[in-house]
Amino acid sequence: MISSDTKIFFFVNLFFLIIIFLYGEIIYSNFLNQLYIFLIPLIWPGLAHGSLDILTAKRKKLIKYKFSFFYFLILYLFIPIFFFLIWQIYPNYIFTIFLVLSLMHFGISDKLSHKKSIIINEILLRSLIIICLPIIFYNEQTLAVFYFLNISNEYGIFLTKFFSFASYLIIPLILVFLFSTLKNQDYGHLIDITILFFCFIFFEPLLSFFIYFCFLHSVRHLQNEKKFINLSNKNLLLKTIPMTLIVLFTFICLIFLFFYFPKFINSLNLNNLIIAIFCLTISHVVLINFIKDK
Repeated sequence: MISSDTKIFFFVNLFFLIIIFLYGEIIYSNFLNQLYIFLIPLIWPGLAHGSLDILTAKRKKLIKYKFSFFYFLILYLFIPIFFFLIWQIYPNYIFTIFLVLSLMHFGISDKLSHKKSIIINEILLRSLIIICLPIIFYNEQTLAVFYFLNISNEYGIFLTKFFSFASYLIIPLILVFLFSTLKNQDYGHLIDITILFFCFIFFEPLLSFFIYFCFLHSVRHLQNEKKFINLSNKNLLLKTIPMTLIVLFTFICLIFLFFYFPKFINSLNLNNLIIAIFCLTISHVVLINFIKDK
């Protein structure tokens, strides 16, 4: 059976396949064009998929009483601020930590298998697809993304070489995954992985990541948390509205500053704004994947 999030992911890939054939040269001309296209989906369901973290913290018994909510909130905000500040001093090291945590998060959160014998295989496979395929097929563009995040030239080249070597693991991982899915007739899982392969092979790195992050990872997370927290579709939407409005307000302010105070925006540096957004996700990753239910 094909899950609804896989179907959404398929149709979005199909849509952007057509868009790239028609307007690929314009879209790929710079990072900003790709960012503009995904402004709305990055807000919802992208960043908004972390809106349920307080409910998730309550489910995991991290928030039990009034004061524990404030403790949780302070720590939840402190972690990204700390990462951002250290990123400015040691970008190579902090980016590596961020990359490893993110890949683990994507692999663990998006896996469809529940059988212990295949879970680790699927987690590794999904993680390697996301990082290795862009490096293999779009090495220069991937390096440009690394450098945009303040990574040094030498370290960026080292990372691409490392993950190029790690990509050889994809072959045995996919063979094990194929054997398991065909044996158990999990054809929906196979289709999901196939679309993931297509996404990161056909589209350039930033575009492929946006498509994946907004229309598979975020949607799947919202659906999973909806089931765990026992929310209706209406309540799920209502719970994401506050975070969505906050992010939307922030974007509107930045756009306003961009047009009326461009020198101020230039002083902030676009790459630091993106790094700050990335750092905001670290608390979410730790909460979702590294704190067990109690």
